[in-house]
Amino acid sequence: MASNKEKIVSFLNEQIAQADFRAQAYVLDEENKRRPQRSVFVKVQSYLDNFLQGNVANRWVTLTGLRGAGKTTVLSQLFSDTKGKDVYRLFLSLDQTSQILGAPLHEIISTYEDLIGMSLESLDKPLLLFLDEVQYDSKWAVVLKTIFDRSNKVFIFATGSAALLMNINTDVARRAVFEKLFPLSFTEYLKIKMQKYEVKGLGKEIREALFSSNTGKEVYEKLQGLEKKINEYYLGITRHEFDKYLNYGSLPFMVASNNEAIVYDQINKTLDRVVSGDIVSTGKFSSDIISKIPGILYAVADMDAFNFKTISDNFGISRPKVMEIFELLENTEVLHRVYAHGSHLNQVASARKPSKFLFSSPAFRAMYYKMIGNIISPENAKGKLLEDLVVMYLHRILNKNPGKSLTYDAAQGGADFILGMGNQRIVIEVGAGKKDYRQVIATAKRFKPNYSLIISEENLEYSSEFEAVKIPLRIFLLA
Repeated sequence: MASNKEKIVSFLNEQIAQADFRAQAYVLDEENKRRPQRSVFVKVQSYLDNFLQGNVANRWVTLTGLRGAGKTTVLSQLFSDTKGKDVYRLFLSLDQTSQILGAPLHEIISTYEDLIGMSLESLDKPLLLFLDEVQYDSKWAVVLKTIFDRSNKVFIFATGSAALLMNINTDVARRAVFEKLFPLSFTEYLKIKMQKYEVKGLGKEIREALFSSNTGKEVYEKLQGLEKKINEYYLGITRHEFDKYLNYGSLPFMVASNNEAIVYDQINKTLDRVVSGDIVSTGKFSSDIISKIPGILYAVADMDAFNFKTISDNFGISRPKVMEIFELLENTEVLHRVYAHGSHLNQVASARKPSKFLFSSPAFRAMYYKMIGNIISPENAKGKLLEDLVVMYLHRILNKNPGKSLTYDAAQGGADFILGMGNQRIVIEVGAGKKDYRQVIATAKRFKPNYSLIISEENLEYSSEFEAVKIPLRIFLLA
């Protein structure tokens, strides 16, 4: 019987021989054309390019994000681009090494050193380590820290689920650069599906108009000036593509599929892996509680108003445990929590005013609606999907903005969101069909924003009376 080391040697030889071939499945499409690259690819590629040019400052990059967001694709594309370079390259999927091979990462790296005939400290050329799903190795952080410290000739590019960030210590935080991969924007969806590339600079101009203007009139005039570019971009894009994007196209592994039954089954399995993998691995819950989490998520999809007591009573779980469940669902990026305005700064108010919990991709809520059904009206259902979509966009746009806050007006008839950035405050209302100014008027009276935005399917419109702008969804989606 082969020894464990012999098994690892055999595994490594097979990985090295097959890695480029396997990466092609993520790099090339069915017609053997190179798949378009996500926006984050340029950023992570710059770290690698700088390393190969001799800059060793940022040589450990970890890409985190929701399961199914496309981290393996980015990793494979980056790996593929290093083919032919005068370097050592090793691509490992740690779910395979731990679950199939049964070997910890430190043993595999030690065996790899034997295989190439030199230690990390004595490398004669750079070593590029591409490590997928590192959370499957319980000691990933200390192993990568050790590798990082042993040699500045090693570049580490790792991916992990969003839950990975729950257990980051200061030693890792000081050494690694963390980048986040978000669900697809509409322009990324169209780029992947139709090879339709965004208009250079247009997204930035729209974002600056929406979130960096001084008045509603300024927002309106800036967007008016961009309408020609926006209309040209949308030539050939049908309403059908937007509906597909809203329902499941924000998850890249679903873009190419036209079979909705398969699509929603795969989305359901993605959520199951979060529960049975990321949440189970924390060891915080009994199997009885774990079995109730899918039902809790469906309840969230179908609830208009939310509070922890309702979930506690309906599922027979203590309120503290329910709060723990939602904290983990937030940490794994299944849900985004939006506090009532003011309560995010005050624990007493936070306990008194319920938070909103929205899905990090509208595809999750759509899956529950399509597979199980819902009790709310079609217009309200679409409105909830649009809220998920807007919050998904806001999280991506405002990522790494330390001064931001996203809350909602908990008063009766209040607006969906209040966005704070430094001294600026913007009221945001979202909805399907026609939307009037009522919610933003009520909230604006209380919170005195710079201006208000109403994101809906109506035309661009400015109200000087209410200092509010109606933003067509087709414009917002390009931000």
